[in-house]
Amino acid sequence: MDIDLIELRTLKPLDMETIRDSLQRTNKLCILDESTRSGGVGATISSRVCEEMFDLLDAPVIRLAMDNTPVPYASSMEKVVVKRSTDLIEGVTKLCTSRI
Repeated sequence: MDIDLIELRTLKPLDMETIRDSLQRTNKLCILDESTRSGGVGATISSRVCEEMFDLLDAPVIRLAMDNTPVPYASSMEKVVVKRSTDLIEGVTKLCTSRI
């Protein structure tokens, strides 16, 4: 499996050119976002990609984000709620191997 990994350094301005370059190579997008599913940065990126680069997508954008719940204070509970690297690996594997 050959993937592009983009770590955005800033959100404003959002580096849409880097995202576009990656989509031109891969045609798929998986977003890992530590914030909630609604109103998070991942939702904004997904929306902009769908609005501006829809023709580059071969599959729906996958967003890995927290459910719409408050972040627990206890670190043991936080680990269950906040998405981790294992969730990203699972999501990317699913995106790359599924027939959509």
